[in-house]
Amino acid sequence: MAEERPQWRVLGRPRGRPPRITRPAIADAALAVGFDNLTLATVGERLHVSHSALYRHVTDRQELVILAIDRAMQRAEWPRPTGDWRADLRAQAWAIWRLLDAHPGLIQEFLRLTRFPSQIMVRFGAAVRLLVSCGFTPERAFLAVDTVFDLTVDVFGRGQQMDRPAADGPVRVATADAWADGVGPEIEALMRAALNEPAATWFDRKLTLVLDGITASLAPGTPT
Repeated sequence: MAEERPQWRVLGRPRGRPPRITRPAIADAALAVGFDNLTLATVGERLHVSHSALYRHVTDRQELVILAIDRAMQRAEWPRPTGDWRADLRAQAWAIWRLLDAHPGLIQEFLRLTRFPSQIMVRFGAAVRLLVSCGFTPERAFLAVDTVFDLTVDVFGRGQQMDRPAADGPVRVATADAWADGVGPEIEALMRAALNEPAATWFDRKLTLVLDGITASLAPGTPT
């Protein structure tokens, strides 16, 4: 009778081919494709899978956009708090500006969303809590952060609009005469100067103005 050999059983995770698609992998592929070219088909090509396979992980293109924006925000470099609320809020605004600038098409996608990426709420909440820790009331902190974040998105979006190509160059150049005529001769020079300056320059000036307003009306120690 032949001697029976012991049957060894390997415990642990069964072997097999790892899954080809994960939500983080989809998000990375979406960012690699870029928002201007973002579709389920282009992401599927990037991952070497059929776009129909992506529907097991994302329900539609909007969820794909949200996934990509969340990933972009997770990857972004956010400033560390210094305890100076004004400097910290300014730094937060510029971090958002750099994020939008680093991902062409993101601002247009964001403005079309009917649902919002969770990381936006995370950053917003962190900024509000930061101001509260500096002595702001929650209500005033919320208003201050909302104003600064809205300003950042609005000015960046307007800048993108003005930089779009037109028949005779960018919109800001092609429409300079019409803008100047519309505002009148007394401020024509100011309008032309504004149209010639980068959006980031005007953003910095407007951000300073808003921060001055927060200092005067919302900061700790100002009347209720």
